[in-house]
Amino acid sequence: MKYDLGLLTEDEAKALARAEASPGPGFKTAREEPVTLVTTSGGDVVAFLRLPPLRAGQESPPEDLVEKLSRTIRAERKNARLVVALSDWGWTAEREYLAQHADAVPDILLGSGWGSGVDGRLESDMRCLWVRPYDRGRTLSEVRLFAWPDRSGKSAWKSKDAATTASLPLGDQYVDNPDVSALFR
Repeated sequence: MKYDLGLLTEDEAKALARAEASPGPGFKTAREEPVTLVTTSGGDVVAFLRLPPLRAGQESPPEDLVEKLSRTIRAERKNARLVVALSDWGWTAEREYLAQHADAVPDILLGSGWGSGVDGRLESDMRCLWVRPYDRGRTLSEVRLFAWPDRSGKSAWKSKDAATTASLPLGDQYVDNPDVSALFR
């Protein structure tokens, strides 16, 4: 699969460097490139925000990090029609972040890491669509947008028709890539 961008954890970046493997130019750690802007074919800007890692064992982002993320999200919204956060925090920390009802949350949170999958749940007063693949792999999360989020009121995702999500299973018809498998040996 050809992805345009992604979030690498620090450990993943180190492992790839040791293996002298490149994941592609759009794959960065949050430290390397916190935000990537992508312009759609229609000229709209989408901001992808890589959330910084939490300390080991931390089950909720600290208040100062939540405030920093809110400032970044507000700044990116000035030019972006959509702000998508990429997280490796795991289910618990992502849920705790969204439950804090921060001043500004991403329009979409694409989560990952340990924990259950989420096929698409509106959180933080319907301001954020939260999607997570299942942590055992073999699934892709699909998000289809039919309208941009409307941030003029309290709820960005007012219409249930604005977006759909699905968890797509990857069955045995998808064979392992031997080059990728070799990285994990």
